[in-house]
Amino acid sequence: MFLLFSTLLTSPLPSAEHIRVPSLRLMRLLLVVALLGAVFAEDEWKAVNVDRTIDATSQIVKTSTLYSFENIGAGPQSKVSIALTKEEVAGLSHITAAIDGTKGKLKLAEKPVDRGLGIYEVDLRTPIAKGAKVTLRVNLRLTQVLEPLPAKIAQSENQFVVFHTSAYVPSRYETVTQKTTIRTTQGGKLLSATTVSPSKQETERVSYGPYANIPAFESKPIKVHYENNSPFVVATIVERYIEVSHWGNIAVEEYVELVHKGAELDGPFSRIDYQMDRRGRRQPAFQQFTTVLPAQAKDIYYRDEIGNISTSAVRIRADSVDVEIRPRFPLFGGWKTSYIIGYNLPSEEYLYTKGNQYALKTKLFDHVFSDIVVEKLRTKVLLPEHVKRVKVVTPYVVDRRPDELKPTYLDTTGRLVVVLEKNNVVPDHSQFFTVTYEFNHMDMLREPLLAAAFFFSLFFVMIVYSRFDFTISSDPAKEAEERSQLSLEKLSKSVDSKQAAYDALIDAAQHYKSTKDEAELQEAKKTFNETRNQENSNLTDKISALKTDVGIAAAEKAAELLKYDKAVCDSVENYIKAVEKSTTKTAGPEEQQFVNKVKDARIRADNVLASI
Repeated sequence: MFLLFSTLLTSPLPSAEHIRVPSLRLMRLLLVVALLGAVFAEDEWKAVNVDRTIDATSQIVKTSTLYSFENIGAGPQSKVSIALTKEEVAGLSHITAAIDGTKGKLKLAEKPVDRGLGIYEVDLRTPIAKGAKVTLRVNLRLTQVLEPLPAKIAQSENQFVVFHTSAYVPSRYETVTQKTTIRTTQGGKLLSATTVSPSKQETERVSYGPYANIPAFESKPIKVHYENNSPFVVATIVERYIEVSHWGNIAVEEYVELVHKGAELDGPFSRIDYQMDRRGRRQPAFQQFTTVLPAQAKDIYYRDEIGNISTSAVRIRADSVDVEIRPRFPLFGGWKTSYIIGYNLPSEEYLYTKGNQYALKTKLFDHVFSDIVVEKLRTKVLLPEHVKRVKVVTPYVVDRRPDELKPTYLDTTGRLVVVLEKNNVVPDHSQFFTVTYEFNHMDMLREPLLAAAFFFSLFFVMIVYSRFDFTISSDPAKEAEERSQLSLEKLSKSVDSKQAAYDALIDAAQHYKSTKDEAELQEAKKTFNETRNQENSNLTDKISALKTDVGIAAAEKAAELLKYDKAVCDSVENYIKAVEKSTTKTAGPEEQQFVNKVKDARIRADNVLASI
């Protein structure tokens, strides 16, 4: 490097370009400084010991690496680089770094690829002094890095996969000593593993190392071929809807599409062979799973395209609600299904308020099932109408799409929908995020008042419509029929009043037999005569109106209503005398004859009314 530096500075310059000599020398100097800086940056740290454990027992490869770094630079250092292989970069879903033995996580910043390795810079927060050491634990979650081989299997066969990685832990720094352990499926077969001495193959693991004095950027590609019957079920899309209501409820619904991306089923499926298979849950088929919901979840529903699935069950735990879901059919390689699950949550557990400021704190997505891989997660938060100053705080990088408007019942402009998206999601991403916004309390009364105004207007319109005739042209025949019906109703009321007067007189006569109160009997007789005369006068007026509205023929028939009770009225005096002479409480012959005349008169009146 120093030879290069001296060569660049002492190399001859073109004689024809003397005016550019200072610029060319400055550029060469800057280039040398940059090259030396890159070399020295890599020499600021030395990996004293690296211990990597790779868990490849499920479709998610979980890598946990313990780094012990020593600062060999010229002064204190607060940042160190972590390297990833190209396979790890391609399948990386989640990465965390922390100082071993502490709880807090360190900040990570992705850097440009260096010599084929992905680089992440870790902020140590506190500078590490020259000659001091720091121990970091870095956890990776890798998805879709296991390749089924063979790609197709029969129903009775087991699933085998191939895992590609490097026997050497990738590093930008020289490594003094390191080792790698790859865990495979318990009880599964290990078909083959690349040998890099020293290495050791066991039933459930493959160990590589320890290796000493490994130069920076050194790599040893390896391949492990082993049995893995874990169903490689991937959620191609998870759409999560969170509807916030300030009336005490938060509604959550998830639409999930599942695809088995393991070894595809070769040949037909046999339900009998499936039920008789002694492997049970060790089959590479997705048979059932458990979704973990919040402990406050209620009104839970689960359905697919056909409808509700009765084989699902809900288990109430102390800190969660477990929904055990069994699809209508097991999922083999290449098969897919979809379903919807929803529930309600009390808003006081997740919605915080201070004045007009609100904060919703909930998860980006629920625990669908263990070791799930979500290719595309879309979370939509439906906020109340007329919210302002909406902000979103997430624990990791999430793509916020343009906000949407969704009109619902009693809305005028529609509710604001915050749309968040993220690709390649694993259960480690099931973390809380926060949505803050402003909302005026008076807007809560808008919908109830709007509903009250709507029903008031509806009833008012119905009242107006029923009271007025909005027809453009009238129907003379219909109007005549209506007038005739109205006149008959008036005549019938007068007849009923006269009949009531007769009934009252008969009741007073029967009461006289018990009390012998002459004054009361005469008063009843007087009331009867007044009522009868008044109703006859009313009948005369109504018959005249009937003649005008309906016709002469109807009026002549109605005139008989003035005569039908004349014979009865003439016998009232005789009836009263018979009652006064009676010495028994039962009705005598003359009294019974009067009662019968009253009944016959009423029958005649009804016949007259019916004939009009």
